[in-house]
Amino acid sequence: MADILSQDEVDALLNAVSTGDVGIKKCQHEVQRHKKDVNVYDFKRPEMISKDQIRTLQMVHENFARYLSNFMSAYLRTVVEINLAAVDQLTYGEFVMSLPNPTYMSILSMAPLEGSTIFEVNPVLVFTIVDRLLGGVGKAPHEIRLFTDIEQRIIGSVIEKALHGLTEAWEHVAHINFEVIDKEMNPQFCQILANNETVASMTLEVKIGETSGIISICIPYISLEPLIDKLSAQHLIGASQKKITDEQKRNLLRNISAASLQVSFEIGRTILTLQELLDLRKGDVIVLDKSIKELNTMSVEGNPKFLGVPGLTGTKKGFLIQAVKE
Repeated sequence: MADILSQDEVDALLNAVSTGDVGIKKCQHEVQRHKKDVNVYDFKRPEMISKDQIRTLQMVHENFARYLSNFMSAYLRTVVEINLAAVDQLTYGEFVMSLPNPTYMSILSMAPLEGSTIFEVNPVLVFTIVDRLLGGVGKAPHEIRLFTDIEQRIIGSVIEKALHGLTEAWEHVAHINFEVIDKEMNPQFCQILANNETVASMTLEVKIGETSGIISICIPYISLEPLIDKLSAQHLIGASQKKITDEQKRNLLRNISAASLQVSFEIGRTILTLQELLDLRKGDVIVLDKSIKELNTMSVEGNPKFLGVPGLTGTKKGFLIQAVKE
């Protein structure tokens, strides 16, 4: 505790000020000299995540957005554009209030970290994805309604497959295994945290054809605390320069092995005049520039790859590969 001036000391100080022995301006100067800078601090919304850590979260989820865009394009067989729109720090109550009702919320575990993550898909996107997977053109209804059990199972299956990309995106920071443990349609019933707890919110803009929607990811700050030291751009860049592991090679091969490629082969070419082309009739024979003994070239995505001969296999046409083109 600071010393308390006695009455005699107070009287002596007042006399010194009145006689000019102690100047008021001198006292004010001393106060200003010892005055410290003051920063505004809002106890209701404490800034727990630094800007550098926000940038790291941004890089991680930009990688996830690219993965998700490629995965959804292949899965839905249409062009899907996904971009990271924002990374924000807010309270859990504010995050919940920003969500539509109903919406599809997957509650994820994030072992070995404690706590839960929310992976929310806008209802417009849910109906568009379901319609596309069931053979439609990918169109959402005019009025948003509750999801049926079949629709919930379909979108839940899509999310579970997409979480592999989220795990891989976090791999340079830490190995986190994201798994679905529950689901909820009403944001007000999804109370995984107190409303005043700080969370990191990542917003992804999704465009499927003419339909646009939002995917939101909410990670509690208390779950990220063990990784705070690793949430720096320097750590992320250093980790990304490590050599790829055998497991990562197998995962990469597994992801690209199901990609569709266009394969074609050419049996020959010829040149016709316009008059010859106009005179062609059923039964005419066109002589090509290749001998019957000459091997034909098979191309993969327009690149010559194999040599062989065309033929029949059962009731279908086929191509017998006899050599790999150098």
